[in-house]
Amino acid sequence: MKKYRNIQQNLISLARYNIRIVFGGKFVYFILAAFGFFLLLGTIRAFDDNYLLIHDVYGLLIFPAILLVFYPSAFGIQSDADQRTLEIIFGIPDYRYKVWLVRILMVLIIVYVLLFPFAALAHYALVSIPIFEMVSQLMILVLFVSTLGFCVSTLVKNGNATAVIMVILGLVFLILVDELEYSKWNIFLNPFRDPDSINEIVWLETIRQNRIILVISSIVLLLLGLLNLQNREKFLR
Repeated sequence: MKKYRNIQQNLISLARYNIRIVFGGKFVYFILAAFGFFLLLGTIRAFDDNYLLIHDVYGLLIFPAILLVFYPSAFGIQSDADQRTLEIIFGIPDYRYKVWLVRILMVLIIVYVLLFPFAALAHYALVSIPIFEMVSQLMILVLFVSTLGFCVSTLVKNGNATAVIMVILGLVFLILVDELEYSKWNIFLNPFRDPDSINEIVWLETIRQNRIILVISSIVLLLLGLLNLQNREKFLR
């Protein structure tokens, strides 16, 4: 029993340590910022629109979800450089892959758990929504954003530069939203929207293909990011 308790304590300590690094010691501030952002947008939409629909809630939850995952994915390597742990991570063979895989998984789990209170608040305060389905759909976009940020950070190796590139890419995707509104290539595709101009079967197939594209793209971006970690000298010089 004592052995399992020690293992549990070690895992908790390891989780806290990695969370402190990937969030730069500002984990609570990110939660508060995401909550404040969601509360502000939700209040504005509630007063502007007489009747909110499920797809409106999905649009509201996108921004706090991306905000929660943005910093750890863009500044992960920069945080290690600031904490002077890059030498340790790159000094042990294959250790860097395990460390960042675990961190990405931890961040995704944290965001997944945190999205439930947001969705529950929207459910009781705004409009009735399928909470589990809403969070699951949001996590596909979160997965894509986190792996994209990780991949870009392994290329530029600087948190601020990664953040700028991610913001630019986000703006490009937002500009193209109207053009790709019902396209499977739209990363911000709202699966809860019910367009009148598209056949229901075609729309469901578009959603399915869009989710497959995002998941496959996420896997490719993750593998590219891990592949970029092979060049040790570029990170430590």
